Amino acid sequence: MKYFFVLLGCFASCAMATAQEVWSVDRCMAYAVENNNTVKQRELDVKNYRMDKLEAIGNFLPYVGVSTGFNMGFGRSIDPQTNTYVNNTNLNVSYGVSASLPIFQGGSLIIAAKKANAALLLGKAALEEAEDNVAMETFDAYIQALYAYGSVQLARRTLADSDTLLMKTRREEELGLKSYADLVQSEAQRAQDEYNLTTQENAYETAMLDLRQKMNYPDDEPLMLDTAMLTDPYLTMRIDDFADTHDAVYAAALENNPTLKQLSLNMKIAKLNKNSVWHLLMPSIGVSGGVSSAYFADLNVGTNAMPQFAQMAKDNFGSSFGVSFSLPAIIGFNGFTNINQIRRAKNTYRAAQYQYEDNVRNMQKIIRQAVNDRKGAYLEMVQLEKLVEANRLAYSTVRREYEEGLKSSLDLRQSAATLLNSEMSLMQSRLKYVLKCRTVDYYKGGEIIRE
Repeated sequence: MKYFFVLLGCFASCAMATAQEVWSVDRCMAYAVENNNTVKQRELDVKNYRMDKLEAIGNFLPYVGVSTGFNMGFGRSIDPQTNTYVNNTNLNVSYGVSASLPIFQGGSLIIAAKKANAALLLGKAALEEAEDNVAMETFDAYIQALYAYGSVQLARRTLADSDTLLMKTRREEELGLKSYADLVQSEAQRAQDEYNLTTQENAYETAMLDLRQKMNYPDDEPLMLDTAMLTDPYLTMRIDDFADTHDAVYAAALENNPTLKQLSLNMKIAKLNKNSVWHLLMPSIGVSGGVSSAYFADLNVGTNAMPQFAQMAKDNFGSSFGVSFSLPAIIGFNGFTNINQIRRAKNTYRAAQYQYEDNVRNMQKIIRQAVNDRKGAYLEMVQLEKLVEANRLAYSTVRREYEEGLKSSLDLRQSAATLLNSEMSLMQSRLKYVLKCRTVDYYKGGEIIRE
C-alpha cells in the first residue's frame, strides 16, 4: 500500500509537469515587448508625432476667432453716443468674428508639414528599434537560460554516473578487486560532480532571474522553457543553404533596419531644416478680415426707454479686410542673425550626412561579421558533434578498461571531464548557431518574433 501511494505521487507530479505551460523563445520575446516600459514610451512618442503632423496640416487652414466683451459702468463715464461725460449706470457689450489666412511664407508651411511627417516616420522607426532591441535582449537571455538548463542536466547525468561507479567501486573494494586508493578517487570524483551540479543550478537560477527581468515577468509565476532548441537548432540546414551573401543581406538591411531608417530620416529632417530657413529672407503675405458690432444702453432710463438690441447691433455693425506684407531685413543685426541661421542649418545637414555614412559603414561591418559568425558557428557545431561522439567512445572504452583493472581512476576521471566539457561546448555551439541564424534573418528583413 505504501508503494502504491508513492507511485501515485510520482504520476501526479508527472501530470503537473506535463500540464505546466511551456514558453517558447518567440512567446517570451512577444511578452517582453508588450510589457516593456521603453516600448510604451516610444508608442506615446508616436502618438505625439501624429498630433504634431495634424497641427502642421492645420496651419494651411484659416485661423478663425470669436471675441466678445461685457462691461458695466457706474458713475462718471463717457457716453459713446454723445461722446460727453455723464453720471449714470451703463451697459456696454461688444462682439466680433475675425479670420486670417497666410498666403505666402517662403514655403515654410509646406516644409513644416514634410518635417512633421518625417518626424512621425522617425518615431515609428524608433518604436520598431525599441521593440527589436527588447526582443533580441530577451532572445539572448533565453539562450543563456537554456544553456544553464542544459548544463544542469549534464551535471545531473554525470553525478548519477559517479554514484553508480562509486557504489560499484565500493563493492569491489570490499571484495578486494579494487584498492582503497581507487575508492577514495571515486569518492573525490563524486564530490566534485556534486559541487559542479550545485554551481550549475545556481547559474541556472541566475539566468532565469535575468530572463524574467528582461521580460518583466512576475517572480511568483512559473516559467518553463522550451528545450527543443537544445537538440534541433536548424539541423536541416547545411552550409550550402547559406546562399545569401554579405551584399544581399546589407542591401536588405538598408531598406528595413530601423536604426538606419532613423539616421536616414534625421538626415532628411536636417535637409528640410536647411531649406526652411530660407524663408527668413523671403517676404510673408497674409490676408485677414472680420466683422464686429456693439450694444450700449443707459440703465438709468428704464427698460422701455432702452434701445432695441437688433437695431443697435445693425447700426454699430462693422467689417474689416486687410492684406499684410512683411520683408525681413537683410542688412543689420537681424539680417546677420538670419544668415547665421542658414549657415547653421547647412552645417547640421552636413553633420547628419557624415553620421549616416559612418553608421552605414559600421552596419556593413556588423552584417559581414554576423554572416561570417553564422557560417563559423555551423562549422564549429559540426566539428563538435564529431568530437563529442569520439569522446563518448573514448569514455566508454576507458570505463570498461577501468572496470577490468587496466585503467586507473584518474584516467577515468580525466576522460569523464573531457566528455563533459565537449558536450557543454556542443550545446553552447548549437545555441550560438540558433542566435546567429536569427540575427542574419533579422538583417535580411525578417521578423524577430515569428509567432
